[in-house]
Amino acid sequence: MLRIYADYREKASNVPDFLRELGAVVIFENLTVADYVISETIGIERKSVEDLVSSVFDKRFFDQLSRLSESYKEPYILIEGDLSQIRFITTKWKAVNSALVSAIIDYDLRVLFSLNKKDSAEVLYKLAEKISAKSNFRSINLHDKPKFENLKDIQLYVVESLPNVGEKLAKKLLEKFNTIENICKASISDLEKALGSRKRAEEIYKVLHTAYSSDNGTKKNVSLADFLAEDRNNND
Repeated sequence: MLRIYADYREKASNVPDFLRELGAVVIFENLTVADYVISETIGIERKSVEDLVSSVFDKRFFDQLSRLSESYKEPYILIEGDLSQIRFITTKWKAVNSALVSAIIDYDLRVLFSLNKKDSAEVLYKLAEKISAKSNFRSINLHDKPKFENLKDIQLYVVESLPNVGEKLAKKLLEKFNTIENICKASISDLEKALGSRKRAEEIYKVLHTAYSSDNGTKKNVSLADFLAEDRNNND
């Protein structure tokens, strides 16, 4: 059975659901590089036509590709949607074409195309199927940690590893609390004010304040009230 690793942010896209319908086992991970990983050498970034255009003009495109090519020997980009729409989204559509050509030449990028999310799932499944047929299955080592050029990028990477925290929220937390240490010391109420979500604040608080144990992955989840009560008892 095919195993495909997906970034947890892809849940909302429904692409993982279509992959499961095709028979794949989808494993969600907090991927800092790539949206899907199907082998130790292959990482895939999925972009809608709209996101492709916006990422080219807001300078995210080449940063993402640089990190992808540093982490995976065979980097792919899967462009989803009708390419003819690019001409209606921007009058500078030739710049998008130039960016793709540059990505292929400078980053050795492989480009795949799909019409919609269901089609994207079929493309991903077929690619995983081909790769699986060429080599015996083995567990994938998700070596997606990027190379850092400065302290700011390291700080963002650390904060982005928290549950349900992407780049925007990581920046928001660091701007609000100034240091990672202050984020760790923040109360649930303070985290909620910064994040705008009580549930997300509670999840982060539990991650930051739960003592590490080898059986943390197997213990049944407890409510925040139970966790806080247990924490008070341990400190009495």
